Amino acid sequence: MAKNKTSLRVGIISDPHLGFLGHINPNYYGLGQEPFGVQDKWYEYVLRYFKYRGVDVIVIPGDMANACAYGDKTKTGADYAVEEIIRSGKIFREVFKNTNTQIFCIYGNHDNFCQNREFLNGGDQNIWQEAYGEPYAHTVVKNVKGFNFVGGHWGYEQEAKPYLDKLTKETPNKPIFYVQHPAIKHTTCDSFTCGQLYDTGRELVKDYENVIALFGHTHSPITSELTIWQSKKPEDPKCTVISCSTLNYADSTGDLVRGENLMTKHALYLTVSGDNQVNVERLSFYTPEMLDLANGRKTKQKFKKCVRSCGKDWSFTIGGEKVYDTEERKQKATAPEFPKGATAGLCRSNTEVLVCFPSAIPLDCDDNILHSYYVEAIDEETNEVVSYGQISTEFHVDHSSDYLSPYYQVLIRHLQPDTNYLFKVYARDCFGNMSTNPIIHRGKTMAEKFDRLK
Repeated sequence: MAKNKTSLRVGIISDPHLGFLGHINPNYYGLGQEPFGVQDKWYEYVLRYFKYRGVDVIVIPGDMANACAYGDKTKTGADYAVEEIIRSGKIFREVFKNTNTQIFCIYGNHDNFCQNREFLNGGDQNIWQEAYGEPYAHTVVKNVKGFNFVGGHWGYEQEAKPYLDKLTKETPNKPIFYVQHPAIKHTTCDSFTCGQLYDTGRELVKDYENVIALFGHTHSPITSELTIWQSKKPEDPKCTVISCSTLNYADSTGDLVRGENLMTKHALYLTVSGDNQVNVERLSFYTPEMLDLANGRKTKQKFKKCVRSCGKDWSFTIGGEKVYDTEERKQKATAPEFPKGATAGLCRSNTEVLVCFPSAIPLDCDDNILHSYYVEAIDEETNEVVSYGQISTEFHVDHSSDYLSPYYQVLIRHLQPDTNYLFKVYARDCFGNMSTNPIIHRGKTMAEKFDRLK
């Protein structure tokens, strides 16, 4: 049987945060000390990649702007937000000029300054019109090649409900794309915390089998298999929910770094075949070629070499089986294991140990693959776990990739000098399953006082 022809191509870029330069710490966000405006370049080149892929629409689930006043005391965050939003539209128009590609975006929390200045809210500007060529309204509705998109701006998500009611009934066998910035409660991997504050999304989408809900705001990478969510429970939402990660700057929780050195550049490429077959590619743009492009250096612009897979594609059918049912996947999941004979190495001080170890190997039968590493330090005298460290992995499916790290390093802090420790290194999947055969290594911290070599 011949495959259904692709009927819709969507490029999804969440949280571009144009124009920021590390307002908290210049080394924390994006490319750190790169020149001002480098985020604009990343945004432009990812748009150019999607143009190369022939997308029909670019979807941005909010935070086009960053809206930080930096060190310029003559401008406010609102001034910067307006400039950044307008630039986002200008860059889009420049990249996609002479094409029929549309843009579909909504205001996020960083864009809220602009939202407050819109005529519709009693302000004195029409920023949305200037940026995207259409008047601002609290709900954005578009039809692209027969597929409907509905978006609720930050703080006005509930006003999308009548449009979803109407459009889901008109095309019950086609996906309806609903876009908002905040997370949708109790769905994807990190929305539990965010969703405590923003519960409107869950109520909006819970009754619609054919809705694909897209949100940003989370800043956690899409390498986790839990960033796509479906449920077979009758009391849960009937829709599909996807956390769209971030183009500019990943975040961290405690000691677990979410993203590759906080410089991850994630996006999604979604296609619909026929009316209801959906496929989603997870992409990262942090490669040497893309870095050259973003910094304006000459390079062969072979866009297919500028991205790498962030994991196995997600494929599902609207109205079909809930293949991404979270509970079912959790029950089937098994932890990845280290290669036979794998060993660790230690770099020591008196209170810290850097544990180095090789990559684990995901099991061929396990779609959940490798999510993170967890290392615990056990005091050999008391047999108690006294410290631990953890780090997330990135691009964990394609182990033939030139960019896959051959080893990882985890720093264990708060140890005692001149003390014997047993270190256990585990690989984990996104459900928290840990290796049954961890790497075990013994080592002793250095004495608190020691003589330098003479």
